[in-house]
Amino acid sequence: MTKSETVRQLAAASNAARVEALNQQIESLRQAKLTSAEELATLLEPLAQAMAALTDETRASLEQIGQHSREQGEQFRAQVETAITSWRNATIAAERAAERLDQAGQRMEVSHYLLTVLTGLMTGILASVFWLWLAPAPTVQYTLDAKAVAELLRSEIAALKQRKGK
Repeated sequence: MTKSETVRQLAAASNAARVEALNQQIESLRQAKLTSAEELATLLEPLAQAMAALTDETRASLEQIGQHSREQGEQFRAQVETAITSWRNATIAAERAAERLDQAGQRMEVSHYLLTVLTGLMTGILASVFWLWLAPAPTVQYTLDAKAVAELLRSEIAALKQRKGK
């Protein structure tokens, strides 16, 4: 329960008691059979004093309630301003974090492309090296068919003789 609520409840209780007392005095005034103005003045004076006191207390209670309301308003305004400031700071921090994440994502994308290219190159190089290393060495065999070589040479020699002789 806040201070203003406590003050309001106390003021309401005090005012209720005073109003009840005033109602009793007003009722006794109605039932009284007065014979002179002095008797009326005697009966009205405590009633007027009680009403004046009630008015003063009500004014004081309203001033206290207003003061407490202003204090609570100031506290609430300060809390709202603090919350707004912290929200702004959190927003700025979140924006910075998002920018850093975006930059890290771009760097990671480039590094993945480079890693993919290097993996492909290394795979190709290693496959070629192992293929050449493990491939059987070619064996060169020269077999000459003497008759076929003689036939080729014979036809070439004959063609040369015909060119020289002409």
